[in-house]
Amino acid sequence: MNSERRFALARLVGSAFLAAGLTLALFTNRIRLLAALGDVAIFWLPAVAVLALTLRLFRNASWSKGLARNRTGISIALFIASSVVAWSLTSRGGRLARHIVEFLVVWLPMLLLLNWRYWLRRWRDLIATAVSSMVVILSLWLAGPEIMRRWILPQYALDLDHRPRPGTDQTNEDGVYTSRPASAFGPDGFNVICIGDSFTANPHLPPEERFPDRLEALLRQRCSHRVIRVANFGWVSSSPVLQARRLREIGSRYHPALVVQAIDMTDFHDDLRATARIRRLNLDGRGRDVTIFHAVGAAVSRLLGTDDYGEWLRAYFVLAPPAQRTEIPRRRFFPLFQPLSATEPYLDTTWRAILETERIARSQGARFALVVFPRYQQYNSQEAPRDLEKRAFPPSDEFILEPFRFFETRRGSVSFPIHSLREDFLRAYVFPTCREDDPHWNAEGNRVAAEALARFLEADGLLPCGRETT
Repeated sequence: MNSERRFALARLVGSAFLAAGLTLALFTNRIRLLAALGDVAIFWLPAVAVLALTLRLFRNASWSKGLARNRTGISIALFIASSVVAWSLTSRGGRLARHIVEFLVVWLPMLLLLNWRYWLRRWRDLIATAVSSMVVILSLWLAGPEIMRRWILPQYALDLDHRPRPGTDQTNEDGVYTSRPASAFGPDGFNVICIGDSFTANPHLPPEERFPDRLEALLRQRCSHRVIRVANFGWVSSSPVLQARRLREIGSRYHPALVVQAIDMTDFHDDLRATARIRRLNLDGRGRDVTIFHAVGAAVSRLLGTDDYGEWLRAYFVLAPPAQRTEIPRRRFFPLFQPLSATEPYLDTTWRAILETERIARSQGARFALVVFPRYQQYNSQEAPRDLEKRAFPPSDEFILEPFRFFETRRGSVSFPIHSLREDFLRAYVFPTCREDDPHWNAEGNRVAAEALARFLEADGLLPCGRETT
């Protein structure tokens, strides 16, 4: 036993080196893991050395004997603390944290195996830990829906579509961002549905500053003799696949004469994820609820700088099936990192959803227009200086405009108009157009978007300015 205690810390460090080698073999991260572990080792190895020296110098002290019995746990705690320090001092965003997770996935089970006799002696503690963990998980599973509804996501439904809840955050009975009920959108007027994600919804702004409300005011000025109403069908983290589902379900209640769909740079990746969920769950309806465990996973994913840490980990695992690794690109803004020829097969998912949205709009008696929104990195990189999402964009501008080129190639194959707002933001004589710590537009950015959209719709002959009210 004395010999085992004497070499416990040496085995701990040795197992870390062995785990690093196995991790390099199991995950396709080449040597980036070593660079990440090197950042941590600068802090961790001296801490372990100080711990070993302290135990040796004060081996007869009662507190030292207590530390000696828990040296593995303390060393792991020091490793975690060193990881946090290294993460805060490096400029790699979530990359360091991601590689640390890869390493821990291998190292922690190895430590359990190396210390099997210790854990066997503490079988009662293991059983108590397992039972208490199951109780906590069961409690979260039972109370999770209420916690989610009351405190975590009170404004949104917890299903696959995660639409705004009716009557919350200035939504009507359908969860649409408008002060009017659906019955107010009668067939007597010219009703416009603006559909898109958070750049359309803009829940952080007062309603009158959001571009759909500004668009309504502008259209009423241009067509003063018509009754014009605009419904804001946007919601956070939606994408064309989900937007088509919503328009199909409730669009006809608003008697649309025109449907304007806005495309954001996140829609391509979000559509791939939504399509995969629908296929995985074999859904025709709304799907399963988002649980508190999904919320925890999302928080962990945000810390790691990825969209889904589980999918990310599987994507790098060497033994994972190839289809699993390549089904969805890892980067959320993947079309901005590669030429269009490499990403076009993925972008077709969004294009098919747009065509389906246009078909639904026509079946409801409406005409259709598509508008492509730029992110500030595509027109002024000085915007949003404190935006954490900056790290998700490519360091080079070589392919940053490829999504706009994709829609240019599709323009000649459809009968509806397609417009980009990038030139309008490039020419805008206002700064800033975005929030300081967020890529979403401020009130001025929404004004630029509304004015450009009103001009496009008028030029396309989609407005009823030449007809009298019936």
